Amino acid sequence: MRFSGGLVKKEREQIFKLFLQNDRLKFNEIEKALCIRSNMVSYHLEKMQEEGLVEKKGFYYFLTKKAERYLPIIPHVIGKELSPLPVVLVALVNNDKVLLIKRKIRPYKDYWSLIGGKMLLKESFEDASARLIKQKTSIDAEFESINSVLHERVQGDEIIKHSFILFFTKMRTKQKNFKESEYGKLKWFKVDRVDKEKIIPSDLWLIKNKINSETDVKSAFMNENKGELTSFNIEA
Repeated sequence: MRFSGGLVKKEREQIFKLFLQNDRLKFNEIEKALCIRSNMVSYHLEKMQEEGLVEKKGFYYFLTKKAERYLPIIPHVIGKELSPLPVVLVALVNNDKVLLIKRKIRPYKDYWSLIGGKMLLKESFEDASARLIKQKTSIDAEFESINSVLHERVQGDEIIKHSFILFFTKMRTKQKNFKESEYGKLKWFKVDRVDKEKIIPSDLWLIKNKINSETDVKSAFMNENKGELTSFNIEA
């Protein structure tokens, strides 16, 4: 679904934001809120339907199931405000060594770092850690623990340029051979020697201080039906 493309027009952003307070809307309600001609309202709604953002049932328009996923982050998507990005960082260890990757893209280009990336919507911490390691190294590894959570901010030119919530996990493998990819160069380093390299400072701190720690981060799962939350469970 080309979500960002569907919100290029200001009017489509306004339509989407109407659904923050309404689960369904009639055409005349949208027209009244936007204060534009009806033919333009029809045009934008048709485009949003084509791109899988809204659907019509009877006299009402609804967000599609896929578009519903964007409700918590709509201010971020349309550029109204920015939020910290959650990232999973994995310490892949083999005996006394940890596998690092030399970043090829900004931010932190040319720095060594832990292997990591964004957590996908359906993933657990274990799922995300295993996927990232397999995707970037072709190594199969065993998940051990969630070791720490760290809020990282980067200031430059008198502004906060980047902000991340780092979930630091640990996996173990007996494999020494890896397969490099477009993500960057890989290399095993002795844990007690990583401070000799050009490594992202926050990653270095996590390795030096938290690689043998564990923290209790719970995952919750809720079911929702027609806007009502029907169950809540803490996952084991």
